[in-house]
Amino acid sequence: MTKISIIKKIQLGEERSLPLHHPDAELCFSFYCGSGKIKHEAVLSFASSNFLRSLIESDQLSNYDLAQNYVTKLQDLEDQNRNFPYRYQFYNSKECNNDYLIIFDINEYRDYYGIFVYAVLQIEKN
Repeated sequence: MTKISIIKKIQLGEERSLPLHHPDAELCFSFYCGSGKIKHEAVLSFASSNFLRSLIESDQLSNYDLAQNYVTKLQDLEDQNRNFPYRYQFYNSKECNNDYLIIFDINEYRDYYGIFVYAVLQIEKN
């Protein structure tokens, strides 16, 4: 397995909660690269994402790495009784040749859907 090293957390703007027409829709999400010079647009969707837990269970990423980069609290990640529906997608930028890990959740409230982005992490795959 390839180990993922987090280089840095990308600062996100105010738009971290985004509406979704239905759970199978794709959503364009934009953020600026680590240097802040280039704007990237990633397409987030349920179909092209996986559960974050799979990266942790395969030892590609640790709970400590996520907590250290303020994705969520360590005690919450280590709580076996708590179900985290966090999803992830990798994004490779051709413009700046960086890899990113986007962590998000798709939620539903009274037939309204939305995506909440927890973190965009610039990564390196070892």
